[in-house]
Amino acid sequence: MAKERNALQVGIVTSVVILAFFVILIWISKNVGGDMKQITIRFKSSAAMPTIVPGSAVLVGGQRVGKVVEARLEKHPIEGADGQPPREGYFVVADAEIRSDLVLRKDCEIVAEGPPLGGDGLLKIELGTAEGIIESGEVIEGAEPGGFGAVLAGLNKEFDETDPTSLLAQIKSQLDPEGSQSIMAKVLQSLDDINVVTASLSNELGSTEKTTLLAKLHAIVDNINMTTGSLRRELGTQQPDMLLGKIHIAMDAINDDLSAVSSLIKNNEAAVSNTLQHVEKTAANIAAETDPAKADSLMASFKQASTKLNEALNDINVVTDTTRQVVVLNRENINKLLVNFKESSDHIKTGVKYVLRHPWRLLNEPSITEIKQQAIFDAARSFAEAATRIDDASAQLRALAELHEGEIPGDDPDLARIQTALKETQEKYSKAEEQLWRELGVE
Repeated sequence: MAKERNALQVGIVTSVVILAFFVILIWISKNVGGDMKQITIRFKSSAAMPTIVPGSAVLVGGQRVGKVVEARLEKHPIEGADGQPPREGYFVVADAEIRSDLVLRKDCEIVAEGPPLGGDGLLKIELGTAEGIIESGEVIEGAEPGGFGAVLAGLNKEFDETDPTSLLAQIKSQLDPEGSQSIMAKVLQSLDDINVVTASLSNELGSTEKTTLLAKLHAIVDNINMTTGSLRRELGTQQPDMLLGKIHIAMDAINDDLSAVSSLIKNNEAAVSNTLQHVEKTAANIAAETDPAKADSLMASFKQASTKLNEALNDINVVTDTTRQVVVLNRENINKLLVNFKESSDHIKTGVKYVLRHPWRLLNEPSITEIKQQAIFDAARSFAEAATRIDDASAQLRALAELHEGEIPGDDPDLARIQTALKETQEKYSKAEEQLWRELGVE
């Protein structure tokens, strides 16, 4: 009896020790050592959301790094879309503790996932790689739920026939024969059209037309058979008058010609060799003439000619540049020369006209009256020359304005020269006018 009591006590003690061992293992597996920090995650409430309770595991890279301390359902405002007023919605807010050495960044992602066979969910964290870091106390927006439960919820949504956007509802709408835009209705309409067309053809074609149509089909098949038979006969190798036989004859002729060419080359091998040697020599001569390194080659002569041509062009450039400098430096003298030349030509023209009109003036001495008339004529000529110079100055002003596009600078040397010439012309004009009036006897 004492032995049985001792055995019972030993069994009880052993069972308690084993139970305590498993409890300690479970407690150790559910707790993470080290410093911890608290985070707050907010998930949108949905049918796919797994059950998050205090003690739910928090995983990073498949390793347990903390647990959920508290989970609750809270009401928060949701911003309305397209200018609609905000509305209230429900969110699952979870407070969790994780290892303090883990750094959550702005692009981190936290997914609530449920086990495939049911039970409490867990949180999986992707720490992120952005530069910004989530500060302590900041609420983290959770991602859409994951896991087998979320897949089943998505499938249930797609097979919800009451939702017009679900897959099942769209399939049913496409298979509805009553819907005008469904595929089934269009297929049925096409089949009806085919039935109408075939019925119309059956009514339109009588027995005679059907026989004629069948006879034409037989004729087409007979023509195809005749064509294939002709091709078969043409490709027969035993008959020389057929296509393939003619091809063989042509190939034989080509072989004979090639044999003749080969024998011709063999018989005239020396002449062919001499010809090739001449060609080689000609190529060598051409290469020698085009070698610029040789002083007496054609290419060297071309180079010398091009060098001399460049030197001649350089000389022309020097000459034109020198001419331009001479013209620029002697511009005023050239202008005076042109004015003097114009005056001289005008005097010569006037004198020639006068001599042609009064040729006796070359032989007879003028009288006193004629001398007075000549003085009047000279005064009038001076007056006309002054007017002509005014016209020349106005023409020069117009040309200068066109050169400067209508805006002549005040310090332009050509403008100063024209102003000086106008002043001198005005003085000559006044003197000529006084002399003319004086000769005419007008006070």
